[in-house]
Amino acid sequence: MNGNFFMIESPSFLLTLMTFFFFSIGLLSSAQTSTQKTYHFKVFLDDEVIGVQRFAVSAEGTRTRIDIEAEFDVKYFLITFYSYRHTNSELWEGGCLKEIRAKTNDNGESFFVEGTFKDGQLRLQTHNGEQHLKGCVKTFAYWNPAWFQSNRLLNSQTGELQPIEIQTVAEETLAVRGTPTPTQHRRIISDKFTIDLWHTMNDEWVGLHSTTQEGKKLRYELQ
Repeated sequence: MNGNFFMIESPSFLLTLMTFFFFSIGLLSSAQTSTQKTYHFKVFLDDEVIGVQRFAVSAEGTRTRIDIEAEFDVKYFLITFYSYRHTNSELWEGGCLKEIRAKTNDNGESFFVEGTFKDGQLRLQTHNGEQHLKGCVKTFAYWNPAWFQSNRLLNSQTGELQPIEIQTVAEETLAVRGTPTPTQHRRIISDKFTIDLWHTMNDEWVGLHSTTQEGKKLRYELQ
């Protein structure tokens, strides 16, 4: 360093520099309040891999966008006996669902759920018709345990608002990407299914188990 410095004598140049500086500060502040998280699960039926399910969670301020994609195929001797495709985009604000756009093909049977929150209610269109749900509606938001704390959750495949019970089971150690990890085990119980979820102590979603109507074990393994 030679100790020399330059004086900025042009007011217009100084104004441009200050404008750029404060604009950059704004961009930095915006970046700091925006977070993105992806979950990529390999899905097993008993011990066989049947597909994947991906979740992309993008949060900025009080608004959160979730994009979900699922692809399952159950095959025996290269013959597909069951196929499932599901896409879903949700917009949340303040812990409540504000928009949903979901499409499902469940082994040839098609479903859709579309909804927008307006005038204090979520206005839904489904394959079964139209319904209006008042108040703070929540879906089965596995990735955020604070969000599925409710006595009713919206099924994004059928559009049904299902009564549920949430149980805290135990603190357990789960292998996550091959590493033993302390987790909190929770359980969602409805009249149609039971779902077991595992989150780290920092509330990162790392596992899911359930049982099909045929008694087979469905398992999500984080990749």
